Formats: sequence, structure tokens, C-alpha cells
Amino acid sequence: MPELRPKPTQRDIPNDAAQESANQATEEISNQARGHKANLGNPNTSEASKENSKQVLKDLGGENAFYSKDSK
Repeated sequence: MPELRPKPTQRDIPNDAAQESANQATEEISNQARGHKANLGNPNTSEASKENSKQVLKDLGGENAFYSKDSK
């Protein structure tokens, strides 16, 4: 009988996501913030989507989430 491969270890998704978030570059965070800010001004998005974007922007650091190469 052939040997079975060992069962792969399960990922800790919340922990992995937190680690990935901690490693994001400043520009990537700024790009996310720009997308959510654009969503707030889009008349074609739902109020629930806009509320989500407000929360994400707050979590990203509000206005401090926006990166400018001029501000180095």
C-alpha cells in the first residue's frame, strides 16, 4: 500500500492576514485609501458600501493614510 502524504498544516487566516497587513508598503496603504475615498464620492455605490469605506479609511489612519512622494 502506498504511503499517504501528510496532511498539510492549516493556515491561521486571521493571523496571516494581520501579518500581511503589517508588511504592506506605505504606497499600498495609500492606494487602498484612495480607492475607499473614491467610493465615498461615487453616487452609484450603496450606503452600506460607503459606511464600510468610512470604517476602512478610519482603520487605515484617516488622512494620514495618504502617501505623497513630495512629503518625504
